[in-house]
Amino acid sequence: MLRTFTAMLALCLVALSSAAQSQDAYLILEHSSGVVTASWNPAETQILTAAQNGLAQVWSAEDGELLLSIDHEGNPLTQALWSEDGRSILSADESGLVIQSRAEDGEAIYAWQVEGMPIQLTLDAEGTRAFVFTSAGKGSILSLIDGGIPVTVERSGAIVGAGWSAEGTQVRAWSEDGRIVAWDATSGDSLATFSLPHRALLQGLQWNHDDSRLLAWFADGTVSAYETDGANINGRSLAGVRHRSFAQQAIWSADETRVMSWAADDTVHVWSVAGSQSQLVLRHEDWVVGARWDPAETRVLSWSHIYLYLWEGETLQNRFQHGNLVRGAVWNAAATQILSWSWDGTARVWSP
Repeated sequence: MLRTFTAMLALCLVALSSAAQSQDAYLILEHSSGVVTASWNPAETQILTAAQNGLAQVWSAEDGELLLSIDHEGNPLTQALWSEDGRSILSADESGLVIQSRAEDGEAIYAWQVEGMPIQLTLDAEGTRAFVFTSAGKGSILSLIDGGIPVTVERSGAIVGAGWSAEGTQVRAWSEDGRIVAWDATSGDSLATFSLPHRALLQGLQWNHDDSRLLAWFADGTVSAYETDGANINGRSLAGVRHRSFAQQAIWSADETRVMSWAADDTVHVWSVAGSQSQLVLRHEDWVVGARWDPAETRVLSWSHIYLYLWEGETLQNRFQHGNLVRGAVWNAAATQILSWSWDGTARVWSP
């Protein structure tokens, strides 16, 4: 009797799992190697992918037709992104080559060779400059107007991130020891060096919309929100949570009253900045690599191992499967489609 009950229970669990999982992607874009990143153009008519085979490629978002390829001569890509108007593409590879190409036909506009492997490539608010920071501790501002490099900066140590200030007047980099360095984006002069009060190994930072607050996440599982004036941290953390293993990342909600953080403890936490209380805990079968709210912030998309999970509250609405580890995912503007990419050599579009 017990054996029969156990078998019936197992069948029920399989049925429940199958009901919550969709195997069919609306679109599958095949690559010969793992896909590093993918994104829609501003009009959401095309999809840009970057792969380890050294190709940045543009595909039709309607039928998956390959429209053009940008060749980095076999050097694995680290980043690829659209310009703000969707007319050009920036791509970077492990050799330090950064190319600006026309989105219309893939023809190169400008190319820059920087020292070291790019670990961060971001545009300023106007979309006229890009800031690239490399594993060699070198930062360069690239002019997308004339192809020059008007500013270079340097920072020793294990850099884990870099980017622009909100107004585009500064560039910054931050390292594992919790130190943040800011430079003037016009002259390259050093403006400030300051440290986070928490002493664990820093995994990453994210500023809010006006640079008055920042999120920091650490290898000991701590995620904290701080007040800052851009040249210092103003006191102790405002709020935070503690995961049971190293934190992967954290992001602000649109109104900046909540934070979503995820970690190697197999959980996503949504918590209030006002009270440091977890309002939502989403539990996975493996460590969580990434998570995103939908545009209305009513649903959460998370990815762990080979799966994408779609949640409404703490209820799992759907699960989508890749053939290998999922690298990332994004929503479209209307929240009617999900674009994901994976080490299985595909980028896929799903209907949630």
